[in-house]
Amino acid sequence: MSNIPGVIIKSKFKLPQATRRARRYTTYLSYIDRPETKARSHQFENYHDYMEDELKSSGLFTATQDRLSATEREQLRDIFRRAQENGSILWQDVISFDEAWLQEVGVKENRYIDEQRLMQATRNATSLMIEKEQMLHATWTAAIHYNTDNIHIHVATVETFHPRERGKRKPKTIEKMKAQVVHTLVDRTREQEKLNAFIRDEVLAHKLNHSTESLSNRILHPELVRQYKAIQKRLPDDKRQWYYNMNGMKEVRPSLNQLTDTYLATHFEKEHAAFKQRLDTEVAFYERSYGSASQASAYRKTKEQDLYTRMGNAILSEMRESSKSPQELAKVETSSPKQKIRSAFRCERIMQETLYRIGRHMNDEWDHIKNQRAFEQLEQEVQHER
Repeated sequence: MSNIPGVIIKSKFKLPQATRRARRYTTYLSYIDRPETKARSHQFENYHDYMEDELKSSGLFTATQDRLSATEREQLRDIFRRAQENGSILWQDVISFDEAWLQEVGVKENRYIDEQRLMQATRNATSLMIEKEQMLHATWTAAIHYNTDNIHIHVATVETFHPRERGKRKPKTIEKMKAQVVHTLVDRTREQEKLNAFIRDEVLAHKLNHSTESLSNRILHPELVRQYKAIQKRLPDDKRQWYYNMNGMKEVRPSLNQLTDTYLATHFEKEHAAFKQRLDTEVAFYERSYGSASQASAYRKTKEQDLYTRMGNAILSEMRESSKSPQELAKVETSSPKQKIRSAFRCERIMQETLYRIGRHMNDEWDHIKNQRAFEQLEQEVQHER
C-alpha cells in the first residue's frame, strides 16, 4: 500500500496589486499595458485559460454547472475581471489525488474517471471553505486536470463585493476542505451494513439469551466483584463527583478502565476483538487518506477513551443508585448480630442486582459505541473533533 496521502490540498493567493511600493505598482501597470502583453492585462481572467486548456482539462465547472457555454465562460471571465478591478484577492487551491487511492475508493477504474464525484467533492469542499471564511460574495470556478502524474483540480475564487484585504485563510479551513473531499469520495455504506449485521447477529442475540436468567441462577465473576468493591471503597464522599470525567474521579479512572477491560474480556471477548480490528481498519484508512500518522494515532486514542468514558459512567450510574446513605451505614453498625447477618445478606443481594444492572447498562453502551454512525464515517467526525 502506498504511503502517499490519498488527498493533498495546496493553497495560495494573489493580490490584485502585488506591490509594497508605489513605484513597483506603476511599473507593473506599464508592464501589463505593453502591446505584446495585452492578452495578459487581466491576470485573474486569464487564469481561466490555463485551467480550461482542452488538452489537459475537463473544462470549467462551477457550483451549479458541470459545463459552461462560450457565453457563460465569457460572463465568468467578466466577473473575475471586475472582481480584480474592485480589489479582490484571487484564491487558488489545487486538490491533488494519489491515483492508487482513487482506485481504492472507486473513483478511478482503469481509464475511467468518475468526474461527477470529483466535481461534487470540489463543490462540497469549496462551499465549506466559503462558509468557514465567511466569504459572503464569493464566486468560484474549477477544472479537473490530467496533465501530470496525479489527477488534480484547480479552484479559483474571488469576492465580487466588499473584498477583504488579507488573503490568508485559517489552516483549519484547509484541513476541513480536505476532510470534506475525502468524505464525499468515500462510500462507507457497505462497511456500516456489515457492522449493523454484526451487532444484530452477535451482540443483540447475546443479550436476548441472557435476559431471561433468574438472579438466583446467575453466577457473578469473582474478579468483577473484587474490582467493583475496590472501586466502591475509593469513591469520593460527594456523589456529585461520581461521573467519569469529574476531577474527583482522577485517581479512580484507571480502576474503572480496568473493570471495563475485565468486563469486555469476560462477556464480549469476541466482540471486543472485532471492535479493535474495525478500529485498526479505520485508523489505517485515516492515515492512508490524510497522510498523518500522528492524527491517526490521536483518533485511535479518542475512540478508545470514548469507550472507557461511556462504560465508566455506566458503572458509576449504578453505583450511585445502589449506594447507601451515611445514616443507613450507621444504623447497620449499631444493630444486633442477627441484624448484621441479615444486612450482610441484603448487601450481597444488592451487590448482585447492581452488578447485573451494570452489565445490562454496559451492554447498552457497548451497542451504542459500535453502532454510532461517526465510527463508520471517520472523515466527517475528524472535522468536528478539530
